Amino acid sequence: MADFRKWFYALAVVALLAGLTVPASAQGVINCVNNGSVNAPVRAQGYADLVGDIYLSCSGGTPTVAGQPVPPVNIQVSLNTNITSKLVSSTGLFNEALLIIDDPNTPGVNSNKQILNCGAPGAPDSGVSGPGVCEIVSTGTPTQTYDGTPQGIGLTGGGTSTCGSGGTNPAASTYGCGRPNVFQGRQGTPQNAGQASSIYFLGVPLDPPGTNATRTLRVTNIRADAEYFGIVSGFVQQSIFATIIISGNNLLTVATPVLTVGTVQNGLIVSALNARLNFIQCNSENATLAGGTAFAYGASPCGGALGGGCNGGTGSPIVRLMEGFASAWKVKNVAMTLSNSTFGAPVAASYNYNGNTNYPSDLNQNVPGVNYNTESGFEFISLAANPAPGSTPPSPFGNPPAGFGAGSAVTGATQPFADANGTGIAAAGVATQGTRLALSFGNIPQGSNIWVPPVIYLYRQNSVTAPTPALYTPNVSTGVAVLTTTDANGNTAYSAATTTGNLQQVSSSNLAVYEVLMDDPSSLEQVDIPIVVSYIANLAANPPGGLPVAGPTSTATVAAGFAPFYTGTQAAAAKLPSATLPVPRFIPGTTPLNIFAINKCACNLLFPFVSNVLGYDTGLAIANTTSDPGASYGFNSTGPQQGTVTLWFYGQGANGTAPPAAYTSPTVPSGQLTTYVLSSSNSGASAGFQGYIIAQAQFQYCHGFAFLTSQGALPTSAGVSEGYLGIVLDNHWNGGTLPRTSQAAENDAN
Repeated sequence: MADFRKWFYALAVVALLAGLTVPASAQGVINCVNNGSVNAPVRAQGYADLVGDIYLSCSGGTPTVAGQPVPPVNIQVSLNTNITSKLVSSTGLFNEALLIIDDPNTPGVNSNKQILNCGAPGAPDSGVSGPGVCEIVSTGTPTQTYDGTPQGIGLTGGGTSTCGSGGTNPAASTYGCGRPNVFQGRQGTPQNAGQASSIYFLGVPLDPPGTNATRTLRVTNIRADAEYFGIVSGFVQQSIFATIIISGNNLLTVATPVLTVGTVQNGLIVSALNARLNFIQCNSENATLAGGTAFAYGASPCGGALGGGCNGGTGSPIVRLMEGFASAWKVKNVAMTLSNSTFGAPVAASYNYNGNTNYPSDLNQNVPGVNYNTESGFEFISLAANPAPGSTPPSPFGNPPAGFGAGSAVTGATQPFADANGTGIAAAGVATQGTRLALSFGNIPQGSNIWVPPVIYLYRQNSVTAPTPALYTPNVSTGVAVLTTTDANGNTAYSAATTTGNLQQVSSSNLAVYEVLMDDPSSLEQVDIPIVVSYIANLAANPPGGLPVAGPTSTATVAAGFAPFYTGTQAAAAKLPSATLPVPRFIPGTTPLNIFAINKCACNLLFPFVSNVLGYDTGLAIANTTSDPGASYGFNSTGPQQGTVTLWFYGQGANGTAPPAAYTSPTVPSGQLTTYVLSSSNSGASAGFQGYIIAQAQFQYCHGFAFLTSQGALPTSAGVSEGYLGIVLDNHWNGGTLPRTSQAAENDAN
């Protein structure tokens, strides 16, 4: 009851104060509301994925008197995870996140309004507050204050006056000259440089628009550590929230200070198709490749599907990668979309892949609010290392291009991002690479190699007919990914692995990385990557090239994921903002899948009953049948093989003792056989034994026969005799039904 009374009195006081409070509009408060902030899907595997823009629309307050400096404000944006936007400055903690005021350079009313960043030559940031802080002198007309004019300042309503022309005008190219509308964020503060979840825009001149006008604030190029939330089920999705805090000389409220800017989703689904677990160590696979002669995918020296005629099976193993959501895969920059697709044909109002694999230089992505469907964000670049005022951006292409946003191309952007004080804004928004898909192979058998196509084509999931992955199919292939050489993390600049169609051997790091150069952001896509295996048999040293990695069978695995990827101590750095790590960046593939196995070349037989007691004896004959007439006669020809035969005894020895030790025969040549008699072979070590025998021959095809008879009797002697075929315990070499062992042999006469 006491606690209730306390709340009662507190609420009464609040009500009284509310009744006495002057309305916000009467105090000149600026009121901001969410007016189109974006909740973007982000990849759960990503350390540095772009989240959606924050977009506020503000009104109210009292506009600054003409000729007076616009009061500054500080804007803080915090996420419920680390902000990992690229650090770009040489003199501080500036990053690529941008605050854009009044959306210059957009179709419509702002199409002729220039972009001018704080710190450019036309808007120096050389005041006492240091780099990244600019002053604006009010024109007296709120809608003209942030027009990006580099060298002119209007001092009276609607009029303009040149910097340095007298009165209260600052001198040309000095602090306060120009009207910048793009401001750069900084990571943390000098007092808390390790803070990773917040960015700040300090000293931003924010002119109240008044009650009859609107001022917009857009925050873009924020990257977030989405992997912090993990990959969750399709029924539970985690959200990335942004909290906005504004302080300064103006009274300002944000109606919804907490906004959803991202929803964490699984960006990649991985599966293995046609896993080949029946390769035999004594049969070469794609020996042409193994011998160093490359050939194009689909051109098999063995006949039929690649890999299908060399060592059985139905073709090469395939790793299938599927988008978890439609925009999970992206090109680096819109220039790739324009270069590798055709707009409007054959499908109207869309970009259709045209078979190209071009990797052009970046074009500007400098229209606020346009989703270019790329790994890069808002960028306004120049080909010049030190762009001067009025520098021409590279190859104007009509920005935004057809299909990206409404309205005609804008004309206001004339000067790319530049700064004279080392804030690094020219690098803002520029991604290191497009989406990269990485295959990390493990447990590769010694003596074997893996080959992959240099180019693979994307297609829509659930297509009626899946196209050949390494062959372009017009109107079916929706995009392309090209094999690129990288470091062990899948990083480094794009460099196509080859200019020909030949298969490429996977590097010594057992890593294959493809970069997406074109995709359809409106479709769920997938790609199939064939894994071509090669090795040369070594009949004298079964298996080829020495022993496998582990045991009689070595099973190779693949873990697929996005790249570049980081683990261990590198992962700790990848979770934080960085000036050196690439963007985007990811966790590695985490679930290895079996893709192929090379089995020990052997043939296993069971003799279920043998005896050398009560007057009986047993003889065995095991034939090496690898000298067959060949495939032209309908045989699965292996070529001649030779090897020993080992017998293991299970049962009781003479007079109830332990069974004899294993016995290994001399080498059995192809087309010959070895024999064994319990009572007399191996110096009579198995005399008196009764039980069963398992035999393993070190060649692929074997057959066995057992004959029980009275001891010392001839086959025609009076008494009991019986013969039977040994039972083959292995899978049929082309897929049988007796999975007793991992060997692939024959299962006839069972």
